[in-house]
Amino acid sequence: MNSPIVKIHEFSTSIQVKKTSDGGWESLGFMGAYMNITLDPIPAPVKSAIFNQQFAVAEGASRDNPAIIGREVQGDGEDWSVVAVVTRVREDYDRKPSVSRYFLCEGKGNLWQILAWIESERKGGRMPVFDPFETKYMGQPNEFAAPNQPQISLRPELEQLLVNDVPVIVPFGEPCTTLIVNQMATEKARRNNQLVSWAFQVEALEQPRGFLVIQPASEKAQELLHRAMASTPQYTAPIAREYEIKSAIKGLISRDKVKPEQVEVIETSINQVKDSDWEVFFNGQGSSQALKQGIYSSQMVRLLTLRAMVIPSTLPEFLDWMQQRGKQEDHYQVSEVFQSEVNNFFTQMAGQPSYILSRINQGVMLIIPRIIQHPELLNPTFWLLSAPSGIWRKSYYQFISPNIKDQLSLVSKWGNTLPNVTKTQNSQPSITDDPQWKQLFNQLRVYWQNRPYPPDDKYLPLAELFSGLDEAEMAAFFYQVSLGCVPKKIFSQLKQEGWKPNVPVYGLKIKKQVGLAEYLLVSLIEIGGKNVPLAIVFILLILTFMGGFWSGGALNSSKKPGETTRNDSKNVQQSDMPVDKREGDSAKPGNKQTTIPDSNPNDSEKELEYRGEGMEPERFQTTIDSIDKIVRDVRIKKPEESEEDVLKALREVLGVGDLDYDGAKNYDNRQQIKLVKAIHSYQGRKFNKPLGYINDKQKTFNALKQDIESRLYIR
Repeated sequence: MNSPIVKIHEFSTSIQVKKTSDGGWESLGFMGAYMNITLDPIPAPVKSAIFNQQFAVAEGASRDNPAIIGREVQGDGEDWSVVAVVTRVREDYDRKPSVSRYFLCEGKGNLWQILAWIESERKGGRMPVFDPFETKYMGQPNEFAAPNQPQISLRPELEQLLVNDVPVIVPFGEPCTTLIVNQMATEKARRNNQLVSWAFQVEALEQPRGFLVIQPASEKAQELLHRAMASTPQYTAPIAREYEIKSAIKGLISRDKVKPEQVEVIETSINQVKDSDWEVFFNGQGSSQALKQGIYSSQMVRLLTLRAMVIPSTLPEFLDWMQQRGKQEDHYQVSEVFQSEVNNFFTQMAGQPSYILSRINQGVMLIIPRIIQHPELLNPTFWLLSAPSGIWRKSYYQFISPNIKDQLSLVSKWGNTLPNVTKTQNSQPSITDDPQWKQLFNQLRVYWQNRPYPPDDKYLPLAELFSGLDEAEMAAFFYQVSLGCVPKKIFSQLKQEGWKPNVPVYGLKIKKQVGLAEYLLVSLIEIGGKNVPLAIVFILLILTFMGGFWSGGALNSSKKPGETTRNDSKNVQQSDMPVDKREGDSAKPGNKQTTIPDSNPNDSEKELEYRGEGMEPERFQTTIDSIDKIVRDVRIKKPEESEEDVLKALREVLGVGDLDYDGAKNYDNRQQIKLVKAIHSYQGRKFNKPLGYINDKQKTFNALKQDIESRLYIR
């Protein structure tokens, strides 16, 4: 009876080479993709396994003694048996990279056929190692009349090794062949319901725990492999539904639309698999490479988003990776769409407990207090919790936000003697179960004491975050404990009866950030008119307006002083509105642009009568608010810089080294004019549309902030 003909396809690493004087060849560098391909396309599970370094040796073997790696792979409805023959090549600069020649048969259980063909080629003096000068053609695989599968009986000492945890390392010097190693791995795979994987004559492997059996090439290699086992996380084998989980991960990250059955596999497995094993699964798909090499393909963005869902401790790393890409932002959209797809699955399961959603809650609990010590995560955290279709956003508003508010109310009411809360079996974890939140609330208790406690600006990132999330009360609370006062816009959102200088929020007196006129009015209210007649206070107020605002153009303003609002806290994307419409009313027909005379503000009396648009009270206050926001944003990004450092950089960028910024804020007319002129000049240089004022929706705001950051970096 004739033996069946087996078709063995192949392809090789693609490199450029040059011939050497001894008849060999030397590498000139990798070209990407593959060469000498006999089938197109290369099967997806094979390419995925190579990409995930499942055939990679850390140190290749010599050309005379190649390393051989065998593995079954599956995915997208395909099964393949693959053998890689790995050799090390000479290259300039003493580098010795590895190149591979891959042989593959369709279906599982066919590794022995590939090995039989390789052995027949070796006996014929044609060992099929990597050969850049050999030419292979598409559609012309190697054909081999396969013999009957050999029956291999393992020696007792090898049988005994199979009781060990994977990977089994065959002692160096133990007589062994590729067929014997394949037989050992086949038996091990059968016992554990796994795919066959083995490595023969290897010095070191990139992922040694990804193999069932390894045969080292030397005593040194054996020692290195044992060290690698000790230094890498234990890969528990067998893992229930391992390949179903791997297949689900591959499916979820490979396409825009999520299949519910794949989400269900993750949901039902999440508490049955240790985080370290989940990490192995995600690394197997390329997560570690994406993080290290900055790979932002749609597949990698989905993979790392899923990883952050399943392993909450990786959420900070995910957010940092997301913001490292720079100006390109399409990866945010990819992640949001993926979150929305996963979220749709749980929307259909409304009312049922979910392990994934529990992990999502844990992630939100973890990331919010983390920004205190890591303010550089503020912007990506704001994105995470505000993305309209984001799964973490839903968790925040449905669970975490009410939890924080309840806890702040409890602490303000009970202080150090919080009542015991009885939990039900299905209740969600409380933020007080988290060590970071426990520490935070313990530190905040001092602000409810009878004696005053100084503000601490380390809490400013929380104030900025909650302001951006439209959580007015929590934003006000954290502005108060970080700055000692609350921005006007936030204060105006608080519930209050009539006009009051301060209101209680979570039992803490919240003070509004005020100007001089409001300060006098506050003083009147606080002393109750006992010692100061009301008429005198009104006279003082009138004098204040005449001295501070008359010459500044208050009478030219059609709006009431104090109506301006600020956007101190929202880390939102800048408006796409054209700059001439964002920068003010000067672009409208009929509006005449006022220019600032080029006179010395310290010497010219005319300066005190200057009436530019930037001197209008509301616009000047908007300028001050915007500069204050720039200072805070820069300090959050560069916490090592003091406020004075940032203001010094501001003076340098604007070209007014003698500017007294505090004086300008406190209605020193000369300093106000100096600041307005400097801004007018700066805008003229940058945009050719000088206005003399700033708001945080302008191009001026962004340009000034970037110039200040650059100036601090140069220092």
